[in-house]
Amino acid sequence: MTIDGGQRSIVNGLLLKLTYMTKKQLWIGIGILALILGGYFGYRWWKAPARSTWMLIPSDALLVLESATLQDTLSKQARLNEMALQTTPVFQEAAHSLEKFVWAPLDTASAIQFLNGKPIWYSLHPTSKDRLGFIFYIPIRSLQDQPFVDRILNPNADRFRVLSHPYEDTRIHELLTVRNESLGSFVVLDDYLIGSPSTILMESVVRRMKQSFTETPLQRADVTLIRPGNLAGIYVRSSVLSAILSPKEESTDYQSKYIKALLPTELLTRFRQSASRSHLIGLSTDDIGSKSALANLFDRQTPFKINCGALIPDQTTTLFHFSLSDGPRFGKALTAFINSEDEDDTREGRRKLRPLLQNEENGIYKYVGNEMALLRMDAPSADRRLVMLIHSPNVDRLWDRYQLAALLASGTDRLSSSKPFLRYRISSIEAPNLPAFLFGGLFRGFEQNWLAQVGDYLVIANGQGVLQEYLQSVEQRTVWSESYRQRDLLTQTLRPANFTAYTRFSRAGESVTANWPQSWQQLLNHDETALDNVENLIYQSTYGRERIYSTLILGHTTRRASEAVLNRIFLQRKIALNAPLLSQPMVIGDFVGSSGAIWAVDQSQQFLLITPEGEKHPMGSVNGPVISPMVPVDYLSNGRLQYAFATARSLYIADPVNGLAKLQSIPLPEGLEPRTMMAPRRDQNRSLILLMLHANGSVYGFDRQRKQFVRQFPVNNAGGEGVSSFHAAVRNQALSVASVQKDGKLFYWNENGGFAPGFPLDLKAELTGPAWLEGGNPTTLTTLTRQGELLSISADGKVLERNQLVRPIRRGSFRLLPEVNQNGYLLLRTSDTEAAILDRKGNSLFEVRGLRPGQTTIRYHILGSGVNLISVKSGNFTTIYDLAGRPIGDRPIPGNFPVELQFSATRNKLFVYSTDNKAVQIWSVKLR
Repeated sequence: MTIDGGQRSIVNGLLLKLTYMTKKQLWIGIGILALILGGYFGYRWWKAPARSTWMLIPSDALLVLESATLQDTLSKQARLNEMALQTTPVFQEAAHSLEKFVWAPLDTASAIQFLNGKPIWYSLHPTSKDRLGFIFYIPIRSLQDQPFVDRILNPNADRFRVLSHPYEDTRIHELLTVRNESLGSFVVLDDYLIGSPSTILMESVVRRMKQSFTETPLQRADVTLIRPGNLAGIYVRSSVLSAILSPKEESTDYQSKYIKALLPTELLTRFRQSASRSHLIGLSTDDIGSKSALANLFDRQTPFKINCGALIPDQTTTLFHFSLSDGPRFGKALTAFINSEDEDDTREGRRKLRPLLQNEENGIYKYVGNEMALLRMDAPSADRRLVMLIHSPNVDRLWDRYQLAALLASGTDRLSSSKPFLRYRISSIEAPNLPAFLFGGLFRGFEQNWLAQVGDYLVIANGQGVLQEYLQSVEQRTVWSESYRQRDLLTQTLRPANFTAYTRFSRAGESVTANWPQSWQQLLNHDETALDNVENLIYQSTYGRERIYSTLILGHTTRRASEAVLNRIFLQRKIALNAPLLSQPMVIGDFVGSSGAIWAVDQSQQFLLITPEGEKHPMGSVNGPVISPMVPVDYLSNGRLQYAFATARSLYIADPVNGLAKLQSIPLPEGLEPRTMMAPRRDQNRSLILLMLHANGSVYGFDRQRKQFVRQFPVNNAGGEGVSSFHAAVRNQALSVASVQKDGKLFYWNENGGFAPGFPLDLKAELTGPAWLEGGNPTTLTTLTRQGELLSISADGKVLERNQLVRPIRRGSFRLLPEVNQNGYLLLRTSDTEAAILDRKGNSLFEVRGLRPGQTTIRYHILGSGVNLISVKSGNFTTIYDLAGRPIGDRPIPGNFPVELQFSATRNKLFVYSTDNKAVQIWSVKLR
């Protein structure tokens, strides 16, 4: 078929018309699509509210906070009596990041006017591997704000200058002093002034601004963090909780590790003031998320307040409390919870207990009452002193069930016998970590189980000494229910809750912050840290099926010191005597609090007991001045502790009875050094209850059965000369002892008195101080030569490391300086008239000059509650320093002997016991 010319023209016309119509329709379609998109974006713009701060916050924010009062000024009276937002960790650092920037270019009145009442936001971000930094967001909502912004952009040219550079079409400004010190970078928008000490963070803000419609996890959070009546709101991401609560791998802080299982994955908390204004209270409601086992654990468990205040000693640093209404139901849900959160050895331990756990009619959980608590007691060393309380409607049956669980867990058929202590019966059970097997990983740390019944509670401690000290505190009523401040905390501040975690931060803070990542330590743990203002850090939670209702409480129960009394020495009390004393008095218990006594020896060698009322009772005579420390021992097994002390010739055992004391005298072998006397352990029924160094470096032990000192750890060259101290430590319930001789011989003995492999070791260097058994795994020994060479030695006698310390003068000598109760050590460099205190690595802490040659005594004191001090007695005056070299008190303390120190955390006071010619003087210094 062929197409002629006419037909071809018709076809071409039709094709042309069709092409025209197709292009027209295409443009119409494009136009319609453009109208739709334009309408959509226009609608989004029209309906969108004013720009939210969330749209400016970079997505890597670790926490976000908002407050309209954080920038307010604070009176001195409020700083003393209230827990203010401005002196709270994180909030203080956030405010400082803003104040440095705003208060410099503006005068005080202008800065206050500019910031007053503004809901300012802050976000915290990583700036490097070990650094964190804040960004602040100041809303600009009125024409009155513009002059202040202009003054920041154009500050006084004689004092400041502003540099600018473009970054992704936005100008980032930097405020500098005339000395080129940066005060921060900032960006000015129509509705916000955004600033930060870090230029890197400001670039992150600019990049975030370019993502107008990109939603981040932070944007999906609640738009406003504060509500009417709130002081501040804070949003914390789950990664922060995980980082702060996760201990290091080598840490034995099991409680920090397992508490995460009881917390929400993230927190949005709004703070208000408590009624007493001594605490900040933050409330939050968070999703329980995937933690179904946690929801089941507290299903239908009615929360109560803490009712065991009469069983919580004042020296408690950490408390974990569970409130229950149905013990069997709680126990039944524990298996699923432990399987989801705990470790294999805990699950294996529960498998051994299965016959008891599955017995619902007569199992252990049937006798669990309304509350359980885990207490960590204050300790001057790193020891974890734990006590567990279990309330029971039938405590005798609970005791029986617990003993049966111990038999199943240990695979034995023998129970230890009980013995009296005070008015209780205490007994030991060989079942390591049994509380963790029964109640979860939070209760790990009980390598030993020492049990007692106190009222309706079963008390379990992880050592005999721990249980004895705990029972003494209960008997002496030095407990929370007897302290009106702690009682108010229990009855007024704390709320009914299924779970409560309490930390007395002033006591536990050092160990808590040690587990933090370096970046958080850099941010919060500095010289002027607000952590010092937090005494109580409390988390409470009640659990529903889908929600966790949390309360976060920060504050203090101890009154802060005013400037008029802070760090000033006051004579608390002076007790007149009939004759001068031969030696420093010995203090038993809380003498100032009327629950202790003072023992002293006068010039007639009479042993005196001085009561808090000032009464003086002669208790017999001794054969010279007391030159040893006083050591508590369980010598007579009569249900109470005795106290041992020594003169140059005799050991004395004092047994307190009815407010007085009975003395026993035991002669010392020739050559023993009473100043070195110590108790190696108090949690084992071993015959060896005291150790003392001999002049040749041997270590003698006091045998309970033979009632005499025997050479338990002998040296192999009895003609050598020992140094002034030795060290003994318990590792895996076995005693190890280290001693040195001046010519460089190092001795290391096992429990049985035999040398460890590789010892004795000849260091071929002169030594003037002891060797120290370090607490790591494997064990190492540390010693320091007279010339300043710091040595680290393995347990098999090999020198691992040598480090020569700085020796500024040739005549100076070095030695280890053990703490007076062997709870740690520092390093000491001395000359005739000077002394330098060094840390364990040899870094100088501070120096003291102008000392009297031959009349100087330097002692290291670890008093608990984070109070570590150095006392320097030169002549007849003693000056006390903290480890930064700051003097404690405003003047030296007079006295004939080295002072005795006690710290009372409930009073925030250091008590110093010294002697006058015919008097005992008690001085007090308010430290906080």
